[in-house]
Amino acid sequence: MQYGGYQIDAVHRTVTAPNGTVIRIEPKAFDLLLYFTEHPEETLSRERLIADVWGGKFITDDAVMVAVYALRQAFDDDSRAPRFIETIRGKGYRWIGGAAGASAAEMPAPEAGAAPQRHARTFLFAALIATGVAAFVWAVVRPPEPMPSMKRTSDLVRAHARGLFFSERNTQADLEEARAEFKKAILVDSRFAEPHAALAEACVRLIEVGAPDVASNEAEARREVARALELAPKMAISHGALASVQFVLDRDLVQAERSFRYAMELDPALPDIHRRYSYLLGASGRFAEATAQARIAADMEPTSAPVLNDYAWTYLLAGDAANAERTYRDSLRLDPTNVGTLASIGYCRELQNAPAEAMQYYQRALQIRGLPNDLLAQYERAYQSGGLPGLYGAYFDRLKSNKGIPRFTIAVYAARAGRASEAMDMLCESARRREPGTLWLAVHPAFASMRGQREFETLAASSFHTR
Repeated sequence: MQYGGYQIDAVHRTVTAPNGTVIRIEPKAFDLLLYFTEHPEETLSRERLIADVWGGKFITDDAVMVAVYALRQAFDDDSRAPRFIETIRGKGYRWIGGAAGASAAEMPAPEAGAAPQRHARTFLFAALIATGVAAFVWAVVRPPEPMPSMKRTSDLVRAHARGLFFSERNTQADLEEARAEFKKAILVDSRFAEPHAALAEACVRLIEVGAPDVASNEAEARREVARALELAPKMAISHGALASVQFVLDRDLVQAERSFRYAMELDPALPDIHRRYSYLLGASGRFAEATAQARIAADMEPTSAPVLNDYAWTYLLAGDAANAERTYRDSLRLDPTNVGTLASIGYCRELQNAPAEAMQYYQRALQIRGLPNDLLAQYERAYQSGGLPGLYGAYFDRLKSNKGIPRFTIAVYAARAGRASEAMDMLCESARRREPGTLWLAVHPAFASMRGQREFETLAASSFHTR
């Protein structure tokens, strides 16, 4: 059987590439390949594949995905612009390889950068121009890098999936887990752009949550996004990671927006890119656009509490506390113990002149965080004597000497406590540290009472100065 210049040998269970390279495929992946070719253009569900290819045996959730992944690598296929195996979202997979006997010339040319092997050919073509026919001959006859085994492929997919799971969360510990998992995926096989781009994003977010070793995280983010772009210059997530670096680290709004928009042109169906773009729009004061982008992400992932929290934040920036609270409550139903969501609902209640209800949510958040009873009692006394400003003042007094907490966060507590001078001191230190929180300085609702003050306005105006 021949598809797009690839010869499938069912007897020897091999695939021969158009350049004559023989590719050996793991047994179960080859069984899946034969099943695909026997059912062309049919949408095959995961359940049907397990029943017919795996004989209905119990297998892990990612076994089908790993086998499909191995076939895509064998056929140099790209899931974003498939020529052989198409993913039908929510339904399964479909073999679209065309009729047996189709020639390679009849297949659409692959995009540059869509897969590592395509990059290898681009490099070899450059080598031909630079060094002549001898280099070309060497390039043609040298053996290609071996494809990863099924076990290594499974390890790569599993590590990348675990990294994505942890990266959904906003704590330093979870983001460190994500970072470690993406590094594992890269160690298995460094030729794929996805884990490099995801690792760059994780490093940027570690900086955003105030993790130490900022210089190390920044260097790694820049290195990994460069590698992702080298491997896949036309992959959306590569440009999404570049946009995050340009926005958070370079503070270059113009270039970051261009990269976000290009990433969305390449693949408009990636919710994380819409989310991150909404941050830039919100920090720029373009609230309606920010809400629109966050809504797109929420429509794509309606069961993701972090996505809904980002959506709610755009409402808060726009001064719409009622819609923000409604969206935060939707998020809380998905994750009832999320401390950040509880505190955000409390703030929405505060903005709507319901301080007693706000305090209830703050107390619940502190209890879930595990604060000792004596400290909870201290905060309760501060509230009873000074209301919510008294509570924030107690937060500020306790945390201001803790150098591990971003100065921007401490400044928020000082501002809410009505201690503008101390808030300004913290903001100046935050700006010296180039903390990402200062990107929100001009629009953050906590500093509304300080707007119009000359020193504050000068600092806010300098937030986006590049290095």
